[in-house]
Amino acid sequence: MSVSALTQRHRAQQLLLRNGTQAQVRRIWPKLEYERLDATYPAFALAAAALVEKNRLTSAGLTLGYLREFRGEAGIPGVARLVKAGAVPAEQFTGSLIATSIAPTKKATTAGTLAEVSMSNALTQTSGALARLVLNGGRETLTASVAADPAGRGYRRVLGGGGCDFCQMLAGRGGVYTEDTADFEAHDSCGCSAEPIYG
Repeated sequence: MSVSALTQRHRAQQLLLRNGTQAQVRRIWPKLEYERLDATYPAFALAAAALVEKNRLTSAGLTLGYLREFRGEAGIPGVARLVKAGAVPAEQFTGSLIATSIAPTKKATTAGTLAEVSMSNALTQTSGALARLVLNGGRETLTASVAADPAGRGYRRVLGGGGCDFCQMLAGRGGVYTEDTADFEAHDSCGCSAEPIYG
């Protein structure tokens, strides 16, 4: 399989994982009750944390397999040191979850927004944020592994679907991303991935 085909397969796998994550968030969302936001948030947060941890490991694992195959197909000699992404820092996860679930719901309610609309909007925000944290497992695995590889030169952004203007602008820069220039920037619901550059 060509390196281009490997990249497209990896991109498709990550997009499926993003979509699956968002579907799983919708399934656990009823744990968060509008009339009892503060009381029901802890159980919802535990379910969300377990979901993110499991799917983030999947994202990282898929990326490790992709890197092994890509490196071999590209004819890079030697054995690479692969670096698997760690867990999402607790404060990052908590901050993101609160900012997209109960905080906007309370704010919308104060502004007089209907309960159904407030909860629907918060669900959209939350599912996007958690999908980003999940796919960052693969993105961080790739960027850290390329940085640790003596043959690694950086990465290029691969658009997830059409890509928004922000993502298209970043992808248009080509293979300019190295350990010294930038971390992988991703917005909520972002489906972009990365392709390693060796040389």
